[in-house]
Amino acid sequence: MKVLFINDSTTSSNWGGRAATVPLRMMIRRSGGDIVKTITIDDLVSSSLDPAAPEGTNERNYKETVKLFVPPILLKARRAAIRRFGAIRGEPIIPGSWADYGRCVDKVLGKETPWPGLLQTIEDIDVAVIHGDGDISGTFVVPRSLLFLSFLIKKYFKKPVIMINHSADLDHPDLLRVAEEVYPLFDDVVFRDPMSLEQCKTLCEGRFAADTAFWFKPAPRETWTPIARRSTYFDVWPDTAPFDPSEPYLCVGGSSIFHEAKDRDSIVNGYGLLIQHLQSMYSGKILLTVSDGLDQPIFRALAERFELPLIGVATPVQQAVDILGNADAYIGGRWHPSIFALRGGTPVLPLSSQTFKMRALTDMTGWSPATFDALDLGHQTRAIGRQLTLCLEQGSDLRSRLCSWADEIAESSWDNVAYLDKFRTRAGVTANARA
Repeated sequence: MKVLFINDSTTSSNWGGRAATVPLRMMIRRSGGDIVKTITIDDLVSSSLDPAAPEGTNERNYKETVKLFVPPILLKARRAAIRRFGAIRGEPIIPGSWADYGRCVDKVLGKETPWPGLLQTIEDIDVAVIHGDGDISGTFVVPRSLLFLSFLIKKYFKKPVIMINHSADLDHPDLLRVAEEVYPLFDDVVFRDPMSLEQCKTLCEGRFAADTAFWFKPAPRETWTPIARRSTYFDVWPDTAPFDPSEPYLCVGGSSIFHEAKDRDSIVNGYGLLIQHLQSMYSGKILLTVSDGLDQPIFRALAERFELPLIGVATPVQQAVDILGNADAYIGGRWHPSIFALRGGTPVLPLSSQTFKMRALTDMTGWSPATFDALDLGHQTRAIGRQLTLCLEQGSDLRSRLCSWADEIAESSWDNVAYLDKFRTRAGVTANARA
C-alpha cells in the first residue's frame, strides 16, 4: 500500500508537530502503509513541493542565495509573508480562494506544470494521507495547500484521500467556502476534538479519534526522578533548567495567539506579573516551557528576569512529556503540551490560543476551568491563582481522574488509521502487528 504523506511536521521546532507526526508515521507503517513520498510542513510553507521541478521554481535554492545579500530583519519579515501567502514568485500556484481553483488546477495539470515529479508520484500511489494537525484555520498557505492538494488528488487522479488527526476552525469565509467543496470528497475524515466534528457535520461524515500525540506517556515519578534530578540533566544548550523534579513544580507555557500580538513587551510584562503572583502563593518551582520557536524569545527574557529554569524548544519530546506529565499543573495555551500534561494526570489551566482548541481539549476531559487571555495576563493573575489553588486542593483525586481519562482516550488514537486497515484488508496486504 503506497502512501503519499502530506504535512509531516518533524521538520518543525514545535513540540506538538514532532509529537503528533512520529506516532502517526509509525501507525501508517503498522497498518501496511509504505510511505513513498513525504511533503513536510516546511515544503508547504515554502511551496517547494517538487524536487523534480525546473531550476528556479524550487524555493530552497532561492532562499540559500538570497540569505547572502538580504539583512536578517528583512528575511524575518519575508518568512512571515511566506507563511501567510506562499513563496512562489509570479502567479501563485496555491489558490487563495475557491474562485482561484480552476486557474490553479489548469496551471498544475498543464504542459508546463511546476510539479512534474509530484504528479507522477500521485499517479503511482494507492492512498494520500493528509495530516491536518492544527493547520486547518485562517488563510495561511498551509491550510490552503492541504485542501488544494486534497482536491487535486481526489478529483483529477481519483485516488483515495483521507484527512486525519486534525482540528478544523472554519471561521474565515474563504476557508469555509473551500471546505464546503473539498471536505465532501474525502474518503475518511478524522477530527481530534468533538468541537471540530460538530462544526463540520454538514460538510462530511467525520468521526473522532484522539490526537496521535497521546501515544507518548510520561515515565512514573518513582522511576524517573532518580535519573532526572541529576545536575544539568535538562540543560539543552543554550538554555538551562536547574530544578529537582522530586520536589513540587508547575509549568508555564506560551500560546499560538502570540502570532497576533503587536507588542512582545506587553506579553513579557503580563507573564511577569503572573509569575510574581504565582511565586507569592506557590512554594514549588516554576518552570518555563517553550514548545514553539515563537515562544522562545519571550520566555528567555522571563527566564533571565526571574532566574527560572527554561525547558527550551530543542528539548526531546519524550523529556518534555516526562516534565509536563509529572508537574503539579500546566498553565498554557498550547494543545500538545496540554496533552503531555494530561497524559500524566497534570491539571491544565488553559490560556487562549488562535483557535478554540484549548477549550475543546479541556471540555473533553470533563474538567473545564475557565480559559484566560494569554495577551492580557496582567489583569487575570488572581483569577489564575484561585484556579490553581482549586486544582491543587483536589490533589490526587483530580490527577487520577485525568490520568484515567487520558489512558482511555489514548487507545482511540489508532482510529486515525482505521481506513488504512480496511484498505489493506481489501487489497490483501499484510501489516505488522501493533506494538
